[in-house]
Amino acid sequence: MRKPFIVANWKMHKNVEQSVAFLHKVLDRLPNSDHVDIGIAPQSFATYPMIEITQHTNLQIISQNAATKYDGAYTGEISVKDLKDMGINYVMLGHSERRRFFHESNQIVNQKVLAAANIGVTPIVCTNEDEESIVVNNKRYYILRQLHNVLQGLSIEQLQKVILSFEPTSSIGEGHEMNLQLAERGCQLLRQQIRLFYGNDVANKIRILYGGSVNPDNIAQVMDQPDVDGVLIGRASLDPEKFVQMANYQNNYALALQN
Repeated sequence: MRKPFIVANWKMHKNVEQSVAFLHKVLDRLPNSDHVDIGIAPQSFATYPMIEITQHTNLQIISQNAATKYDGAYTGEISVKDLKDMGINYVMLGHSERRRFFHESNQIVNQKVLAAANIGVTPIVCTNEDEESIVVNNKRYYILRQLHNVLQGLSIEQLQKVILSFEPTSSIGEGHEMNLQLAERGCQLLRQQIRLFYGNDVANKIRILYGGSVNPDNIAQVMDQPDVDGVLIGRASLDPEKFVQMANYQNNYALALQN
């Protein structure tokens, strides 16, 4: 069984003081790491103080981005090698906002994925809902256009450790709503595509997250979908009380069933 992963993406919110204060409000209220992985992706300058606080806890601090290179004359970039040295185990790559605002192509995302995987940092690879149909051995399959390109060059062993995220643009941002059928359809397509290109073993092991208007009211329904292994949460994760509720969705759901 794949272990659920609840990830908060804070985007460009919270300074260092606010980030540290948030941790002190939630750390002793998070679930046991035997049952679920929990992570927060803060702004880059907040990662180190947060890692110092969480190093003996079950909370992962995640980088929102990284460069294609490990070092060199690349002003303003973030080295994934130095992220690893700091204690970061996961990095988000290919997020729709990176593609839309900073024009990151599949080739650039692929280079970042390879850089992270080769240094031992697990990529959380984001994809959207752009579909295309292909024919393999006289059979037609529907796949998500971005995925195969951004995974090029990874070994099977590396692929099994990669985490995928499906984030439909129709469900991202304030004012949008989560569509349960779309969430499962997208994650299902990702798993089918992995199975098609890389086989059953990889498809059964790889974790797939859903991102798009997840909140305390719908997280249990999302996580109940067979191909959804976790969630990538935006604005709802900025509130410590909501974050704790979502991190504990398993316990809350069990209590709701009892009542």
